[in-house]
Amino acid sequence: MKITAMTDTSDLRGRLAIWSRLVGKEMGEGLRQFARVACENLANTTQPYSGKDSSGKSGSKSAQALGEKAVEVDISKVFYTPEPYGGFVNALSEIAHESFSYRAARSKRGFSADEAALKFTNRVNGYAASGNTKALRKLAADFNWQGVIDQVDPALHQQARRPPRGRVSKADNIGNMYLVIGGRKTAISSYVKQVQKKVGLTKAGWAKCATLIPLNRVSSATRGIPGWVTRNIPRSSGYIVDASNNATNPKVTMTNATPWASQCITPKEATESLNIARNKFVEYMNRQIKYELRQQAKLRAN
Repeated sequence: MKITAMTDTSDLRGRLAIWSRLVGKEMGEGLRQFARVACENLANTTQPYSGKDSSGKSGSKSAQALGEKAVEVDISKVFYTPEPYGGFVNALSEIAHESFSYRAARSKRGFSADEAALKFTNRVNGYAASGNTKALRKLAADFNWQGVIDQVDPALHQQARRPPRGRVSKADNIGNMYLVIGGRKTAISSYVKQVQKKVGLTKAGWAKCATLIPLNRVSSATRGIPGWVTRNIPRSSGYIVDASNNATNPKVTMTNATPWASQCITPKEATESLNIARNKFVEYMNRQIKYELRQQAKLRAN
């Protein structure tokens, strides 16, 4: 669900008018600057949260790492490979041991089911270690092992994701994991890196809004929004309604139209973010007003 935020200037118009007269800029320009700062704040407030840590330093890097780790964990709930996981080998060995035990019980020549099962397990481990996918596929077919695929299938990952935030629930996905036997572990690692590049996509909806705000200095539109977020602007979804020059009710409305945006930032968080942006803008206007008044006082003194 999309989420909309609006810059409310009902209690700032007097201050905006003084700022406009002293600085020589239109009130609408000031309001658009306010909206740009609001987009920056909204982007940083949207999960994964990239505010500031206890020392006051930007938490952008830690937020990126948090988002990328979440991607890695989610994908590990969908796909696995023979190398780091014993599930496939152990399951086949357990089935084989039951089979060997049954055969040993019925056999008139005595043989050790345990030894036979151990040899079988070692053979399967050897296939996994050497990447012998042909042999692994044959074993999977022989033992009717479900969920074996040659390559990572992004559609299976998307199918496992659950609304509203698009995460994979381990509880829901138990028994629905897929063993990737073609391409080995690097196939999953490559897919993880591919998906990690999309971390920050929801945040980028606000960055997209910032680029749409008519500013005199367009290059500063996304200032303060980290690069790992802005790289997703081309695939993000966001739009604005610019009524900054409306004579009776000037405002700018920004909408983050990413489908799950409302699950990554609540209306309350959006309001708090706008309030922070408002305070920043008031401080900015006050500094410029004080400067202009000091300059005028100097001129009168001369």
